[in-house]
Amino acid sequence: MPKLLISNQHGAWVMALLPFLYAMSLAPFQWQSVFLLAGWIALYLATYPFLNLFKGRNLPLYTRWTVIYLTACVLLLLPALVVNWQILYVALAILPFVLVNIYYTKQKNERALCNDLAAIVIFAIVGMGAYYFTARRIDHAFWLVGLYPSLFFIGTTLYVKSVLRERKNPRYLYASIIYHAAIVSFFAMGQQWLLSLAFLPSLVRAIIVPRYRFSVKQVGLLEFAISAWFFIFLLWGTWPLR
Repeated sequence: MPKLLISNQHGAWVMALLPFLYAMSLAPFQWQSVFLLAGWIALYLATYPFLNLFKGRNLPLYTRWTVIYLTACVLLLLPALVVNWQILYVALAILPFVLVNIYYTKQKNERALCNDLAAIVIFAIVGMGAYYFTARRIDHAFWLVGLYPSLFFIGTTLYVKSVLRERKNPRYLYASIIYHAAIVSFFAMGQQWLLSLAFLPSLVRAIIVPRYRFSVKQVGLLEFAISAWFFIFLLWGTWPLR
């Protein structure tokens, strides 16, 4: 059996799954949501070979795996589509941002901030679609499913650039610290203490970690821990919305 073709950007998996899992925690449970999640995972797996097609290298390899993953995506989504075909609108909503990803891939500038922000919007829209799938309504929780994870991921993006990709550019360090401080302060001033606590570790690491030279692996492990903290406190702070 051939080895699966999977991107080595492990942090991106957190970004892809967290909004979806958050949506499932707030919306009423429906067993077809499992197929919806599996279909989303297959679609996300397809993005790596699909975007690599626009680099013009190893086209047979990337074409084969794009077809494999997309076929799996369609088959897995069929039970969900029978229940609520309107989730197809999610594909239309994310299309403009996929085009942004394609553009930066063709420019060989995948690390551009705009490219990262486009991906964050895609993950937010997918999460909102997952919420609508079973809740069947656009309410307060629907928008928060897109908002809170996006706020977290924007901060993570600025932070990662400040310690790895743009370490020599102080603007990202300042932007990361100011952004995280503003988010924590905003929720604290609104007396939303659990949400403030959800973002607090991100602020601490944005200030402390750039002072030291952590390896990519160390930065990644720390991010998994901080993401887990964020998710737990996000659920705790917003559980009454369920």
